[in-house]
Amino acid sequence: METTIPPPKLPSIAIIGWTTVIASVIMIVVNVTSLLAYSMFDSLDQSLTTPLLSQLLPQSMKKVLDLYRYSYWWTAYGIFYFAFVLVAGIQFLRLQAWGRKALEVACWIALFNALVDTALSYLIWQNMQETLSMALKGLGGGQYSSINSLGLITIVVGFFLWIIPSAAMIVYLRSPKITQAVSLR
Repeated sequence: METTIPPPKLPSIAIIGWTTVIASVIMIVVNVTSLLAYSMFDSLDQSLTTPLLSQLLPQSMKKVLDLYRYSYWWTAYGIFYFAFVLVAGIQFLRLQAWGRKALEVACWIALFNALVDTALSYLIWQNMQETLSMALKGLGGGQYSSINSLGLITIVVGFFLWIIPSAAMIVYLRSPKITQAVSLR
């Protein structure tokens, strides 16, 4: 008669699993809300294409609007990405082996997402700096240099907020304890 060994009860599985599920739900809500807000940029873009206004609009502002349009697709992608992470997190909580593998895949994708998100954020920030610089010079200001260095700091912190948890999760998900606990079901 064979006896099955119950999987070890690891509190870290519940903590990581529930944190992943809750964070995914929050990010889905944030991304859906952001998509709704993009209609504002669409109406702004429509009003700025009139011949009179387009002549007065700095080129950097046109670039910012183009980047926000690209950002729309990035946000839509984020909804699908976090839905995948949500499903993987639920399956990980159920100790399904494919849930652990899917979470690891999501972490590798997150490392790539960090690069894309950081590049997009930097381009938007850089073009906003140019736009603000031109606006201040037009108001009679002197030489302008980097109004908002806080924006750059935020971009760097955001990059590490993607990288550190993702890399730590990959190490965690590959640990022998976790692979053993999850592969028993």
